[in-house]
Amino acid sequence: MTPAARPTEESRRGKARRPVPVAEWIVAALGAVLVAGTIGYLVWLAASRDETPPDVHVVADGVIALRDGWLVKFRAANAGGQAAAEVLVEGELAGEGGPLETSEATIDYLPPGSEREGGLFFGRDPRRHELRLRAKGYVNP
Repeated sequence: MTPAARPTEESRRGKARRPVPVAEWIVAALGAVLVAGTIGYLVWLAASRDETPPDVHVVADGVIALRDGWLVKFRAANAGGQAAAEVLVEGELAGEGGPLETSEATIDYLPPGSEREGGLFFGRDPRRHELRLRAKGYVNP
């Protein structure tokens, strides 16, 4: 073998190592900080999690006249620390003689600290009677 044909130390190891650019170090450091911050936040969130039961509050958002009755739009908010599934919302129209009409709706899933909207149908005008809205029950998801 001639000296020119002999493999050099650099060719045996591949190309010569070149220094890593500063921009790559900055991007790597930024990525590491973001990953560490995300992990830290998730650990903190899990450790400080509120374990109180669902606390569902229902309020009316408006009444709309329909062709065959009335629609009461409502908003249900969960102020508790746990989620609720199959939340049963009841609306009742009451007069001087007692309850006149009831309507129910089910909210499939209500996470903690969230709101969902829905509607209840009535045959009588809810604006002419006392409207009572309440959550009747839920199941654990």
